[in-house]
Amino acid sequence: MTETRIYQAKNSEIKIVHTADTHLGSRQYHSDIRRQDFFDSFEKVIDDAVENEADAVIHAGDLFDNRNPTIEDLSETILILSKLKEAGIPFLGIIGNHESKQNTQWLDIFESMDLAQRLGNTPIIIENEKICLCFYGVDNLSGPRLASFDFSIYDSEIPPEEEGKKRFNILALHQLIEQILPGQPLSCDDFTDNISIPFDAVLLGDNHKYECVKHKGAWLTYSGSTERCSAAEEDPRSYSILTFNEKEMAMTRRTIPTRDFIRISIPESENNLESIFKIIEAHSEKIKNAVVFVELSGIRNTLISISEIEDFVKTKGAVVARVGDKRDLERKEKREPEKIAFCDPDEVVTQELKKLNLTEAGILMDAIIRDSETAKSKIDEESEKRLKEYLNERTYTEEYNRPPADLKLTERKNDSSEMTEAKDGLSKITEKESSPKKVENESDPRQKLSPRQYTLKDMFEAEEKK
Repeated sequence: MTETRIYQAKNSEIKIVHTADTHLGSRQYHSDIRRQDFFDSFEKVIDDAVENEADAVIHAGDLFDNRNPTIEDLSETILILSKLKEAGIPFLGIIGNHESKQNTQWLDIFESMDLAQRLGNTPIIIENEKICLCFYGVDNLSGPRLASFDFSIYDSEIPPEEEGKKRFNILALHQLIEQILPGQPLSCDDFTDNISIPFDAVLLGDNHKYECVKHKGAWLTYSGSTERCSAAEEDPRSYSILTFNEKEMAMTRRTIPTRDFIRISIPESENNLESIFKIIEAHSEKIKNAVVFVELSGIRNTLISISEIEDFVKTKGAVVARVGDKRDLERKEKREPEKIAFCDPDEVVTQELKKLNLTEAGILMDAIIRDSETAKSKIDEESEKRLKEYLNERTYTEEYNRPPADLKLTERKNDSSEMTEAKDGLSKITEKESSPKKVENESDPRQKLSPRQYTLKDMFEAEEKK
């Protein structure tokens, strides 16, 4: 049983910072400046936690953008987390899908350095004289892993309640859940219903937009990502502050100042470089230090250099310039939607095979290969077995002799010598073909039969005799 970690809160109200999806190390658009933006946004959250004397920072997964951060990424992360350590603020986290490794996680390494604590089935407690917060966590789980996950380990780690203290149980998850994102295959109930702990709040990661709903008496909330991970993420980035008193929990959202993303749309009538540059020029003040997207639309009736547009945008001070060419190759006309028919794939293959006029053996081989009950590793063995059975059931009495050649000799007038030479040559060929052939190995059927008479059956019998 893992020892329960207990931290003492500083004030009568307990204040928790909830953040997630920081994606440290992301070189978005292959830009080193954007990489630094992700670190700067995370550092703003940590600085706010220190300044506001938070009692803990909860990170709900995807601290890093991938499972192999660089040495520079790790060094900068350690420097930022050291600010919390110096302030006596615990950093509690779970593993997201982006950073998950097979064995030891980066969070485990930070824990060995006393920079972080990994949430799991043993609660980490933040408390004062009147309030007790018990934090649990479940790392990101896919559907198959969720089905085999042992939730009973959480039931054995429930600490006894103390009289006179208000307890709040809080679970950290890194999942997309259907209570907030309809259509997702997983529900929050897939986790909370399997743990006999009544949770008051579920702090979520993986969705990059701030969301908050109440479900079965518990608050379910995404803090959102700390930086824009795509151009589609237009809402301000944020983190959450949860405040607990003896009666209830309150939640507030804090936005994070981040680099501007600017979108410039080029009208259909302005599809030439001179006009495009004039439109971009009109946005010069907004472009400076921003990530800029230029979108072309309309009819593609002229060649436009995408690189020239991007270079021009960068001369106006853009950190990143991207051009999206959405022009149509043809004029937009109303077209009847194409009819799509869905067929059984096996039936389609069968119909196509009929056109090939395969032999019975070929059809047999196709049936073996497409048999869903035959393992791929057994196809060779099954093919040999079935072909032997097929060949043993057949008789091979028919001789495959070549039809006699239709030799025609044309007699020329006054040229009897040529006719005589032709007849003599034909006689020699006939004598040569009628002479017995030398048999090198009488036991080998390949020496007895002509190429047209040698069959797969003979091959199998020859191999067995060896």
